Amino acid sequence: MKQSIIKPKIKVGVLCGGQSSEREISLLSGKNVLDNLDPKRFRASLIVITKEGRWLERKEDKSNRSFKPLAVFDTTLPKPNSDLSKFDVIFIALHGPNGEDGRIQALLETIGKPYSGSGVLASALAMDKVMASKLVSRLGISIPSEIIINHRSKIEDGELKQRIRSEIGYPCVVKPNKSGSSIAISIVDEPKGLSPAVRVALKEDKTAIIQQYIRGRELTCSILGNAGENALEALPVVEIITPNKFFDFEAKYTSAKTQEIVPAKLTEGQIKNIQTAAKKVHETLGCRGLTRSDFILTKDNKLYFLEINTVPGLTKMSLSPKSAKAAGMSLSVFFEKLIELAFTKGSA
Repeated sequence: MKQSIIKPKIKVGVLCGGQSSEREISLLSGKNVLDNLDPKRFRASLIVITKEGRWLERKEDKSNRSFKPLAVFDTTLPKPNSDLSKFDVIFIALHGPNGEDGRIQALLETIGKPYSGSGVLASALAMDKVMASKLVSRLGISIPSEIIINHRSKIEDGELKQRIRSEIGYPCVVKPNKSGSSIAISIVDEPKGLSPAVRVALKEDKTAIIQQYIRGRELTCSILGNAGENALEALPVVEIITPNKFFDFEAKYTSAKTQEIVPAKLTEGQIKNIQTAAKKVHETLGCRGLTRSDFILTKDNKLYFLEINTVPGLTKMSLSPKSAKAAGMSLSVFFEKLIELAFTKGSA
């Protein structure tokens, strides 16, 4: 770690909570970051955005668990001399809409505050699964076939049903375009289950995706680095094995039967292929800091890209921290690397 980049006792605001459906996971991520930042190097506070949009701060003093309001934002625009000015950097641990879609990043850009993770454009592109898939497909990386729908789409329309049957087939995956933590995702085995699944997805986002179901091994790869600025580092690939139909919310956070194998038991060639693909996605979207790309590897060794996360989970149970540990990093070192990358990046 370069001492010229990270000065002693840097003031860090760990931003978490928020108003998305991933709020509870974000709170766990924020607490894990706060608990593992080296107190010799950092003076950290937890900044929690409430469900109502208020910003509250809790100091690093663990004997004082009370929160105090931050005179920051009641709307989406900051006050120039807000309480955020006392922080040297904001560590973003917000997941989902209003956290990793470029909005918070744009807000922090307007007040010139360094922050962890990707910039405005990369965050927005990555959060939009349709746009991200279009860009990734141009890299020669396979993506599942998909049909995009919205509230105006008539699922019972004969032409649309025929398109789904011929282009996608059953089972198929129905998911919101902009969401995370596998929220509102369904595996649909037959046509009668399509409409209910679409309704669930469209409650989460105004656009939904009906996607080809790819059978294979579920794999994920985390990347560290700032695209176009420094060498990218691929962390060990993780394989997820679950008795569920897919790696859903329950499998991720509550199931005792889910196995997360790191490093994944793959050939050197398969590992290189996955890490190279994850680097290409990170680089092409212009991502910074940490990303985690999810893939399916079929029996005939064909790799499919599913999605990229620009603020992946940072809880004790999350995949990126486990991968960092497998690479020989403590959580303290891992989170410090993310802060260092926040200071070495340019503007959005």
